[in-house]
Amino acid sequence: MGKKVKLVAVIETEENTLLDDAAIERSVGILGVVKSYEVSLDTGDSGDKITEKVTQAPASSSEIKSFINNSNKIYFGNLTPEERISVGITILHASNLEKIKKDSNFKNNLMQMFINKFSENESYLNKLVTDTNDDSLFGILKSKFLEGDLTQMFIFLWQTCLSKGDEDDFEVELIESTAEKFSFEKPEIGETKKQGNERAKVSKAIDSINSGAVAYNKLKAFEKSVLVGLLLTECSTIDGKISQDDLKILKNLLNAQFGITSNASVVLVERDLGYSLTKKVEQVEVYREKYELVEFLWERILSTEENIKDDEMELIRKMVRRLDISDVESEGARKEVEQNLYPDGEKEE
Repeated sequence: MGKKVKLVAVIETEENTLLDDAAIERSVGILGVVKSYEVSLDTGDSGDKITEKVTQAPASSSEIKSFINNSNKIYFGNLTPEERISVGITILHASNLEKIKKDSNFKNNLMQMFINKFSENESYLNKLVTDTNDDSLFGILKSKFLEGDLTQMFIFLWQTCLSKGDEDDFEVELIESTAEKFSFEKPEIGETKKQGNERAKVSKAIDSINSGAVAYNKLKAFEKSVLVGLLLTECSTIDGKISQDDLKILKNLLNAQFGITSNASVVLVERDLGYSLTKKVEQVEVYREKYELVEFLWERILSTEENIKDDEMELIRKMVRRLDISDVESEGARKEVEQNLYPDGEKEE
């Protein structure tokens, strides 16, 4: 069983150093989960301090309103997937309270959207909307987000709604009108939708992979690319984290060779499958199916005009080896693909 530790430290920093949630997570966060912390400006005079207390995001519906009110700022990157859903629902709910009170059909459609697209049960939602049924909450929410974090939140809302089923007119109008209330211009709204849709496509592909309805080597081309992306992501992860250098290598490889943008790759990095995909592919799939997956990998690489870098190639080798495919076998697959793509040896070196 874990223990809770209260750590007190005096840190001398540069004048312009920002000690926000991200900085705390990068430093103290390596020791464990930061439940709360205080940042104090020590002026050198006894007792003369300026203190800012920050509490991490809540896990239950009853804490959402308190969390929003007590937070200095809400940082999107520090919210867990569950917390993003709760805060996202609160944004949509608090921004449309007046219409909810006047229009029962609108309210019913909104609740149904939360159930279908956010996968929340009705009892939880009823408690959440009751806890956040406050006319002042919308104004408070507007003051809690920095521009970048608010943008990421609306990308997340688009991603969540577009990941399941077809695009729905009610949901599109709801998110667009809510974004306008947060002072987004139409081009900005369009861009958040575009990025959300990119991420939604990856989410749908992951759901298809997870369903197990189709053998890995029989997946559609984009789904195979996402599968390879998940495998490469897992091979880049050490103790549950990816270093900044390895993340850069991963994103460059996915973008250049597999057409998965840096924006869309966020889903691959953040999605927790709850199991080792490389182990599952290595153990479940017969050799020929694994070999065909490696052939697909080489087909993607050899079909692009981008030269693959040494560090990217090392990541690919790592992935292939984890599938119990040797370097010699991988090279054989590469030669077969190259012969099929360029039977006359036309590929320029």
